[in-house]
Formats: sequence, structure tokens, C-alpha cells
Amino acid sequence: MVNSKNMVLTVHAPLEFLYSMFAVGTNKHFYTMIREFDLEPNDTIIKNITEMRKKLSRYMEQELEYFFDLPGLGYILYKYILQNPGLTEVPQLLQVFNNSEATDLAFNIIKSVGKNNMPKENTEEYENLKCNTNEMLKLAKLVKFQDSKRRDRVIEALENPEETKQRFYLLLSQFYSRCFSPIESDIINLISANKEKYELLLKENPQKFVEQYLNLDSINDIEISIHLSFFKYISCHHYSIYSEGFADWFILGIYSDLLFDEDLSAERLSNFFKAISDPNRIEILKLLSQRPWFGQELAEKLNITPATISYHMSFLQRTGVVTFNRADNRSYYCLNNTKLIKPFEEFINYFKEEKKK
Repeated sequence: MVNSKNMVLTVHAPLEFLYSMFAVGTNKHFYTMIREFDLEPNDTIIKNITEMRKKLSRYMEQELEYFFDLPGLGYILYKYILQNPGLTEVPQLLQVFNNSEATDLAFNIIKSVGKNNMPKENTEEYENLKCNTNEMLKLAKLVKFQDSKRRDRVIEALENPEETKQRFYLLLSQFYSRCFSPIESDIINLISANKEKYELLLKENPQKFVEQYLNLDSINDIEISIHLSFFKYISCHHYSIYSEGFADWFILGIYSDLLFDEDLSAERLSNFFKAISDPNRIEILKLLSQRPWFGQELAEKLNITPATISYHMSFLQRTGVVTFNRADNRSYYCLNNTKLIKPFEEFINYFKEEKKK
């Protein structure tokens, strides 16, 4: 049974700020992702992204691409948000980041790209790595990167941690003042207007809510904060720093309910086969058939970014063939064999039924 008391639906400005930068930074890919869910981006999202892009200087465009396109480093910002649960305003987040050490940024980067090569936590080697960028650089060079742009950016960041921090902070502060701040209240109000709908869905059937919207089998006793997001738009993404005392976060697009309109049989089957048709997704399913994997582990195995893993999982989780399980203070992706096999059986039966007519 799911205890809805462990879940809180919220509207979190710093996380929305982060996702606004993803939406603008990934540019055309953002719209492509929406369309791959058989939906069209609505006029509101197009208008806001267009208006924000108009306010970018050429320098900001370059930096936004560097930090927030698909092979970018910008997703690291979520760690500063989760590690400081008291943050509720974007200026607070900017201050926390500005007051942090450049080595903190470098360490967060190396933890994200080199998880399997990291020394064990709470060891002397681990503690020494935290403040030694030369050792971080050595570790990064052991990581296999499929994306050469991402490799170059990671190496550059570790070679120049103070400069990278200053560049990142300047981009964050300029993007907030020029692009996000002028629309912030409107966006927060728009999200808040949709909050009641999801609160009702959660209250009516907590088990169905976590299975359908969060792709979890159960949540046990872990605390979950769910940020409803306009710029996430659709589907959900999971964040955790895997430490006691910190809640897990899910970012849920406010239009995610559109994914669960009843489809005709042929359309439902078409969506299933479309979801599993990508070679990376087939490889993910193959790996999950062997055992549960956590996201960073999959990213390193397939030599793709954690953001790309999340992107592919959005499609697989929509079909129900992949779910989350929490164990060993981590959230693992798991294969649901029943839901993987059932559409193939329905596909065969669909033609058998047609033949009888």
C-alpha cells in the first residue's frame, strides 16, 4: 500500500528555473521530445520559450548551449537544490551556488560522470578526492564518453574549476534576471492552477498515482516531494542525492495527464512499439532483463549522459515496462516482464480477431 502522507505536491521556483533553462538550452530537442509522446507543444510553452530566447545575448546563447544542451553540465544544479531543502526562491539558490567552493562544483561533476570509478564513500581516498581537482581529472580520464563534446566539457571544467564556476554563475544570474524573472509569477500561477487536479488524483487513488505518474511500484517509507512543472511539460524525472535526511524529488510535467487518455487498441499498440523502437531503449531493456540498474550505472554502461537515460526512460516508463524500486539507498530501474510481453500477445490477438471477422 502507498501512504500518500509521505508525498507532498509542491511548486518549487528553483526547480522550475532549472527546467526553464533545460527547455531553452535544448532548443528544438525539447519540442521533439513532446512530439515523440504524440502531443504538440501548446501555444503557451512556445510563446514563453520564444520570448526567453529573444532576451538572450550571443554570449548567453553560447553559454546556455555549453551548460544546458544534451551533453551539457547544467543538470548538476539540482544537487545544490536538493542539498539545501530550505531554498524556496531562485535568488537564494544563486547565493548558495555563488558562496560554494569551485571544488564543490568539480566534485559534483566527477561524481556524476564517474560513479563506478569513485572510491567508496567515507574513506580517506574519497575525502581527499573532494578537494583535489588533479585527482578528479585523473579519474575523469578513466571514464568512457560516447559524446566527445561532453567529455571535452568535463575535462575543461576540471582543469579550470574556478573559471567554470564563474561562467556558470554569470549565466545563471543573467538568465534569471533577463529571462525567467519577468515571467516567474505567471508560470508559478499557471502551475498552481493545475496543482488541485493532481492533488485530487493522488487523494483518490495513491497507488494508481505513483504507478501511473511516478512509475513506482511502491514508496515504502521514503519521503517524496513532487514539483509540478510547466517547463518539464510532460512525464516525470527523478532526482535523489541518496543520503538519509533528504527527500527524493520527482519533477512532474503539468500536462502529464494527457498521456493517460484512453486509446484505441491499435493506437495503444502503436505507441508501445514506437517507445521500444530506439536501439538505446532496446539495449536498456536487455540490461534490465538481467537485473535492476540505477540511472548513473546505465549511463556509464551505455556511454550516454544521465539526462539521455532519463529521456529514454520517459518513453519506457510510459508503457509500464520499466518501473522504479528503492533499495540500498538508491532508486533502481526494474523491468516489468508482464507488461513487456502483454503488448506482443495483444498484437498477435489483434490480428487473430481481425481474421475471424
